Amino acid sequence: MLASSYARCTMSFVERALAAGDGFNRTRPSLRLMRPFGVVLGIGLLVVLVPPHPTSTLMLLVTTLVYELVLLAYIFSARSEERTWLAPTAVLLTFVYIALLRDASGGAESPVLPLLIGPVLWLAITGRRQEMYASVALVGVVIMAPVLLIGGEKYPWDSWRLAAVYVPIAHVLGRVVQRIVMRLERESRTARSATERSARLFIDAPYGVAVLDQDGRIVLANRALGAMVGLRGRDMVGRFLTEFSAASDECVEQNVSRVLETDQTAVATDCVLRNSSGQDVHVSLSSRMLRHADVTEPDILLVNIVDVSESRRYQDRLAHLVDHDVLTGLGNRRLFDDELQRHLERCRRYGPSGSVVLLDLDNFKQVNDTLGHNAGDQLLVVIAGVLRRAVRSTDVVARLGGDEFGIIVTDGDEGAAERVAQDIVDQVSEHAATLDGVSRRVTASVGAVTFKAASEQAVDILALADMTMYDAKEAGRNQIAMLREGEMRPPRLSARLQWQDRIEEALENDRFELHLQPILDVTNGHIDSAEALLRLRGDDGELVPPGRFVYIAERSGLMPRVDAWVIERSIAMLADLRTIRPDFCLEVNISGHSIGDAQVEQTIRDSLVRHDVDPRALILEITETAAVADVALAREFAQRLARVGCRFALDDFGAGFGSFYYLKHLLFDYVKIDGEFVANSHVSRVDRTILRSIVGIARDLGKETVAEFVSSPEVLEVVRAEGVDYAQGYLIGKPIPVDEFVAEFLQPEASSSFVR
Repeated sequence: MLASSYARCTMSFVERALAAGDGFNRTRPSLRLMRPFGVVLGIGLLVVLVPPHPTSTLMLLVTTLVYELVLLAYIFSARSEERTWLAPTAVLLTFVYIALLRDASGGAESPVLPLLIGPVLWLAITGRRQEMYASVALVGVVIMAPVLLIGGEKYPWDSWRLAAVYVPIAHVLGRVVQRIVMRLERESRTARSATERSARLFIDAPYGVAVLDQDGRIVLANRALGAMVGLRGRDMVGRFLTEFSAASDECVEQNVSRVLETDQTAVATDCVLRNSSGQDVHVSLSSRMLRHADVTEPDILLVNIVDVSESRRYQDRLAHLVDHDVLTGLGNRRLFDDELQRHLERCRRYGPSGSVVLLDLDNFKQVNDTLGHNAGDQLLVVIAGVLRRAVRSTDVVARLGGDEFGIIVTDGDEGAAERVAQDIVDQVSEHAATLDGVSRRVTASVGAVTFKAASEQAVDILALADMTMYDAKEAGRNQIAMLREGEMRPPRLSARLQWQDRIEEALENDRFELHLQPILDVTNGHIDSAEALLRLRGDDGELVPPGRFVYIAERSGLMPRVDAWVIERSIAMLADLRTIRPDFCLEVNISGHSIGDAQVEQTIRDSLVRHDVDPRALILEITETAAVADVALAREFAQRLARVGCRFALDDFGAGFGSFYYLKHLLFDYVKIDGEFVANSHVSRVDRTILRSIVGIARDLGKETVAEFVSSPEVLEVVRAEGVDYAQGYLIGKPIPVDEFVAEFLQPEASSSFVR
């Protein structure tokens, strides 16, 4: 029905139909409906008027006058806005008129008696059921009243037979016609309502709808489509839909042509329209041909047009966020890796060209710690702008994470890479000075490696660039380091690559060892805890401290595996130590790179269960100077393990600028005071004041304190006097293997010389 309505209508017709409601109204019969009744009644009058006249001239005049009154009553009744007293008056006059015609044309033998059915049918069509029944009764009255009032030969008593026949016939015909009329009226209302709903659906549809003829010309357009292109719907009628396409977009024409030419059921296309303001509107256009059952009626094309501009912008935004950093707008690590692989394929096909430049901001952590994260974010945005301007549009610039950035110089030799790297160092130093305070000390350490040099080394170019960048850091920062083409790997770079191999080999062959350094309970002088310290056993038997390889493990992504190894062995060792001293506790360091790592967290949980160790005996140390990239992630990590029962210690407190920030936002049970403020506290008033302040803050927060670097009795005395809870340092004991630790500190015969 909706399709046929579109095929038959125009917009003006739809609006008129909604405004007026074309159709038969029983309370206001049309003049066209009155005509056949007037003609029939007039024929009766003509029968009487044709000579010879069977009645008097006066009777003819009266009858003619009543006929005119009947017509006037019907006309005014039909023209009235509402049903009035004229309607029943017209019917009553009709019966009077028929009675006069009957008398004028012979009485009981008059041939006009069938006219009595006329007013019954009129009320059957236009009146209510009761009114129709009343008209049936009047049929009997018209027939029998003259018999009762006049009688004689003109109206004999046997006229009751006429009444007995006409009254039932009038009743039957009236009921049949009335039922037909009521049914037609219901169907008419239903059809009219459906047409109005169809028109309303068309006009008020939230998306654009257009009806086209077979030439692609707009026959009908709704308001939504008009709003979409900046015109009224009626102003679009007669124009081709393709006129509203964007200049370079031909898909509207292709969509319409495909439907018209190939007779496809439906064709959907994403297109671009141009509105009256000259702006592009992205739409989803769906067209289908509506075939008319009547071959004489033309087929039409129904087009639904949905504005998907907002959805398109949202999808484009999501696609952008997948490959770009939200803060700086640069590409992210994913985009950088994809572009790097694409460029490596190009180098394999056409030969190596271009370079990779990595940079890391020096002292950036101080910006976050002293000026706040907003200042740090501002600085990153400034650096991102510097990098964009320092390279060509064909080069790739990305933020790889934190304060580390990467650049793929897609073309150029070693000299070009060096110029780009040096330009970045100079501009970063210049622009960082635009912020006040500590940001003036922010510089960049840059490592650059050409693809040709990487191919000569047969090493991953990203790893080479990363290690070369750390050559720049170790050389004093605020400078560049390059891996030259045609040269052997520099010793430092070679050493890092060798250390990465040694770390992986140590993990596979269990070449790491754990030593224990005792921690003294200052209150009672007992050794009831220790810190587990990692060592690597070399091929020559030499023990290598973690300072020589941890940062390489962090840069190469091996630190979570190393921490998982340390945690598994430490908890197993703790289980053995608690068989000797049930209240013994062990502190284990966790790298900032392992915080939040699912493997490390699961290792902690599994090991505690496997070795049946009380979680409170395990104290996890997080170094304050470690790169905790995501404080929220670290807090959630600590909260989950705290619910298990593990405790946490903030190591090296005071060594960095974020001490109090971490103390506020992370969960800690112990504060380990950095040895810088402990070692000389017995001779330095400043150090002792700082030591006292840290102890007071920790005590107010309900934390216990551990003093590091306690190397002499004088320092221990200061630590005890200032209320520190635990002491750790060479005076208490050096890191030693587990067997020696047990023999020296945990055997019954072992005694402590630190009891006051």
